[in-house]
Amino acid sequence: MKNIYLSLSLFCLFIGQSTAQTYADDVASIIFDNCTSCHHAGGIAPFPLMTYADASANAALIQTEVNNGDMPPWSPNDNYSELAHVRSLTAAEITTINDWVNAGAPQGNAANTPATPIYDPNNWQLGTPDISVRIPDYVSKATFGNDDYVCFSIPTNHLTNETIQAIEVIPGNASIVHHVLVYIDANNTYGTDTTSHNCGGPTNLPLIAGFAPGSSPAQFPNVDGFLKMGINLPANSRLIFAMHYPEGSQGVLDSTRLNIHFYPQGASGVRQVSANPILNDYSFNLNANTVDSVDAWFPSANLPISTDLTLFSVFPHAHLLGKSFIVYAVNHSPPYDQIPLIHIPKWDFDWQGFYVFKYLQKLPVGYKLYGKAVYDNTTNNPFNPNNPPQNMSFGLNTTDEMFLVYFQYMPYQTGDELINVDSLLQLQMPTGSQEPISVNEGGLFLTSYPNPSNGLTMLQYYLQNTAEISIGIYDLQGKLVKQLINENAIKGEHYASWDGTSDAGSKVPAGIYISQLQVDGKIVTNKIIRQ
Repeated sequence: MKNIYLSLSLFCLFIGQSTAQTYADDVASIIFDNCTSCHHAGGIAPFPLMTYADASANAALIQTEVNNGDMPPWSPNDNYSELAHVRSLTAAEITTINDWVNAGAPQGNAANTPATPIYDPNNWQLGTPDISVRIPDYVSKATFGNDDYVCFSIPTNHLTNETIQAIEVIPGNASIVHHVLVYIDANNTYGTDTTSHNCGGPTNLPLIAGFAPGSSPAQFPNVDGFLKMGINLPANSRLIFAMHYPEGSQGVLDSTRLNIHFYPQGASGVRQVSANPILNDYSFNLNANTVDSVDAWFPSANLPISTDLTLFSVFPHAHLLGKSFIVYAVNHSPPYDQIPLIHIPKWDFDWQGFYVFKYLQKLPVGYKLYGKAVYDNTTNNPFNPNNPPQNMSFGLNTTDEMFLVYFQYMPYQTGDELINVDSLLQLQMPTGSQEPISVNEGGLFLTSYPNPSNGLTMLQYYLQNTAEISIGIYDLQGKLVKQLINENAIKGEHYASWDGTSDAGSKVPAGIYISQLQVDGKIVTNKIIRQ
């Protein structure tokens, strides 16, 4: 009898051990799929989760954040509408994490651990772009009670018309970049503004990229014979970076960049995408000590759209008083049926961006778009920037408030609403060259900004290989004005500056000058205008 009890005990112990959740067999894949895109060296998260040692050291915190619904960061209500790239965990995945932590976070057989994700040390999620455009180093001027809004006009120096397939905003300092909006300026109509500290960006130029904490790179479907979407980038365009640095960031350096991936030259059948804050209210007021709401219609409360549209993504935007958001389309006439687009029951200022629909959404003729946000302007809101609460209205500062809903959209084509965007995006990789190159031969890249300038001009250049290089400034008669660099430089991205003086130390006259980069017998040039 004792032998029977012993056998049963050992059997139960064996079963218990074999079914215990382990890091290698059960948890690593969840973390790799949902956490490490932020939690890796150089990522925006405060610590990595790339190894068993990382995960086990933070096991209790992982369990708490997962059960609170705070991690992975995903604000939309998954039961309201279907979105691509969903980051919320399933009930089964949460149970797996709970069981693992409660069992003491065992590692299991390390050999069973899935392959660890590899992340670009530059934090480029989409790999090497076709062009990479960077703002000049900028130190935030945000003072107490005042955010810093600045705009940079940066040339692409690209001589051919291109179609954008993917875009990635890389914050130079994720801790101080509240948001970035990037516009195409094909005719150089909007300049750099780093002096007013109130530059919110152009209102009449095409928006191509938006970034806020939690945003993912913008990637359009690119499947031959099925669906291709993109945005035209005319030759010699400039890009307008509208940057927002919040109160408290004064004195901190940023160097945000934009990586762009193109379709191959001559690609056909690419449908053009537009982006605008279609739903907005610039004149609302939120009284102190109240929970209030703001809403908007498009085209208006009494007017439906007159042509079928296809919606690709939605980007609700509010600030610290935000409590919830809902956006839907509604039929203008009975039976007034609705198309649910997005519901965010618990607004999180730190995690917002463009949310791509799992299926393209048809907005038929006769429908209107509607959006509503609830704001908590009471002391119950721990994020309220004012104590005691103050009346709040639309404004640029983080401590002001906003109501905007951006959409990416295009003219409707039959069958759009049947297309599963999520599955298409999982099939593709961005089209990119081996190194970021500009219009210049041999993979060399040379540009300058701000341009025109009456102060310091920054020169950005890229080398495919380590080489002896020379950079000089010449006048239009070909005479060397200033020798900037004569040295051996390693492969990669570099910067130099010209203060507008000659080799003799005197200030040069206003006019046109040519910067020239020489590498291994190859020469690339860039025009500089001195004011």
